[in-house]
Amino acid sequence: MASIRFSENDLRTRVARFTDLVGTDGGAPDTVLAGCARVMFNVIGFRPPERNGAADDQVISPIGAKSSGNAPIDIAEGFNLAYIKATPGNGTILHNHDTNETFIPLSGTWRFRCNDDDDLYVDLGPFDVISLPAGLQRRFTNLEAAPGTEESLMIVIVAGDRPKSVIYPEVLQAARTEGAYTPASFA
Repeated sequence: MASIRFSENDLRTRVARFTDLVGTDGGAPDTVLAGCARVMFNVIGFRPPERNGAADDQVISPIGAKSSGNAPIDIAEGFNLAYIKATPGNGTILHNHDTNETFIPLSGTWRFRCNDDDDLYVDLGPFDVISLPAGLQRRFTNLEAAPGTEESLMIVIVAGDRPKSVIYPEVLQAARTEGAYTPASFA
C-alpha cells in the first residue's frame, strides 16, 4: 500500500477532544423508559443506517438518532467509536446489531447481559473488555459509579460504516408495558 500525506488541516479533521464533545440523551426508542437514561458522545463515524423499510423504532443507529451522523471525526472506515455515560441503574434494553460491538468501561462497574432469554451476564470494571458478535441479543447496565462520582463512562466500538441496532417489536412492547428486558429487570 502506498503511503499518504496529510496537511495540517487533514490532521485536525482526525482529532476529537473529549472536552469539546457534545452528548445527546435520546434518539433511541428505549431512552424514554425508566432505567434507560444515558448520554451518548459520538466520536468517530456512526453514520445513520439504511432502514430498508423497517420501522423507525426497530432499526436505529447504535448510538441513537440524535448522535448518529454528528461525529467530530466524520469518517466511514469500517468502525465507529463513542462514549456512553450513565448513572447507576441505567443502560439499554435488549437489542442486537448487524456487526460486532465491543465495550471498554473506563469507570464504574457495568453489567452486560445476553441471549434472547436475557439469561447470561458478566460484570466488568475499568479497562476490562467485552466483544459481542453480530446477532447476539445484548444489553448493558451501569451498576455502580466510581467512588466520588455519580456516573460512569465507557467506550463503545462498533464495526461497519452504517451499523444497525435492531430492537424487536415484542421486546420494545414488553419493555414499555412490563419493564421487561430493561435495567430495572435482572439488574
